[in-house]
Amino acid sequence: MSLSGVYFSSVLYMIPLAMGLAAAGNSPVTRQPEGPENSNLFIYHLPPEYGDAELVQLFSNFGQLLSARVFIDKQTGLSKCFGFASYDNPAAAQAAISSMNGFQAGSKRLKVQLKRSREATKPY
Repeated sequence: MSLSGVYFSSVLYMIPLAMGLAAAGNSPVTRQPEGPENSNLFIYHLPPEYGDAELVQLFSNFGQLLSARVFIDKQTGLSKCFGFASYDNPAAAQAAISSMNGFQAGSKRLKVQLKRSREATKPY
C-alpha cells in the first residue's frame, strides 16, 4: 500500500519508494526524504540490535513518519547505534522529543534531538 510516497511493507516497517532501498532496508541508493524544517530528528544511543523496523515502531505514535532509518556500518554490517526519523510537521517531531528523549530502550537511554542543518554545523 502506498501513502504519501511511503511504502509499508508491514505494519511496523516503512521504506520510502523513491529511495530505491533494498527489502532489507539498509542499502540506500540516495538520501532519505526529510520533512520540513524542525521536523527531522537525530536519535542517539540506539541498542545495537535495533533496526529500521524497531525505530519505526518507537516513533510512529507521534505523527506521520516520512522516513526512519538506523545507520549501518558498511564494512561490518552492524548498527552504528544512531538513526534519523522525519515527520511531516514540527509538532510531531516535538512530541517525539518530549516523549522519547531519555526513554529506556533495551539497556540504553535514547537521546533525541532535532537534526541540525549542515549550515549550522559548518566550522567556518
